[in-house]
Amino acid sequence: MPTSEELAPLRSRIQSYRNSRELPQEELLTGLLNRVLTVYENEDSSYRPLARNGEAGGLLDFTGKSLPVVIVPDLHARPDFLLHLLSCKIKGKEVLDALNEGSIIVICVGDGVHTERLERDYRRWLESFAFWQQGKIDCPSMREEMRLCLATVMAVMELKIAFPAHFHFLKGNHENMMNIEGMGDHAFRKFAMEGEMVKDFMQEVYGDAVLHLMRCYETSMPIVAAFDRFCVSHAEPAYVFSRDEIINYHDEQLRDEVVLAFTWTPNDGAEEGSVASMFAGLTGGQPEEALWFGGHRPVEGKYALRQEGHYVQIHNPDEMNVAYISADRPFNLEKDIIPLVKG
Repeated sequence: MPTSEELAPLRSRIQSYRNSRELPQEELLTGLLNRVLTVYENEDSSYRPLARNGEAGGLLDFTGKSLPVVIVPDLHARPDFLLHLLSCKIKGKEVLDALNEGSIIVICVGDGVHTERLERDYRRWLESFAFWQQGKIDCPSMREEMRLCLATVMAVMELKIAFPAHFHFLKGNHENMMNIEGMGDHAFRKFAMEGEMVKDFMQEVYGDAVLHLMRCYETSMPIVAAFDRFCVSHAEPAYVFSRDEIINYHDEQLRDEVVLAFTWTPNDGAEEGSVASMFAGLTGGQPEEALWFGGHRPVEGKYALRQEGHYVQIHNPDEMNVAYISADRPFNLEKDIIPLVKG
């Protein structure tokens, strides 16, 4: 286990991605992608059961493991969010040190790319869109957007590589840099044509090989995490799926429906009781005790409740809040959703 001093280069690299005014070099990005894919190919089946095809399945199964957990909502090209998380102290210990000791689990709910928070983000997308319509894909405003996107993605990869059993990132609907329609994904647009613009930029600046590696990385991500007292996914579970169906989420007969159901569900778009039923199936707990966390749809304040209070949405794009689940006491909605940045 590295010492605190030996962790400094990891923190420094993540900070450098955030502070750099330039896009990452292709060699650096390719190297990180290859390393993180190797991690996913060798994920420990004790917490990520293998699918029928022998690959890591779609479920992270931490039932029976008693560790505190931090749940991180949608990042959306905010590398600062991860930096604040790593330096946040829980029970007197920084999260980075706790990850290194193996005394905590961090679950990110997905959506690493596409800024969406501030008025300047909106203006930058519109400016980039105007250039894109003229065939100018690689423009200053789009470079700034992609600098933040890739800094966030690279930070996530660094942490997964460093702490494979304790840092996890679930697939969200924005993990689709090729802007594919199908296989559980939809092409994305919000302020402009973000999905297509990002795909075009990656092709022009980095080429198809990097874009292909990015797609492999995105589709290697799990989609559900189960613990004894709660579960996590990017979006509200649209329907009830079995443990086996989630593990085998890449099966041709399943992937369109299963991946979509945990990444794209709109508010009021889920089957009634899906959370309680699936919680019981994945954890062995009672449906009335179900607790499920997700992001995807923005909320005001700290959280919003759905599914009769069993589903907790924690993605406030204007704040940097995380949910902390202690290993030895019940979760408290008011006290345990913690702002990383005061005010």
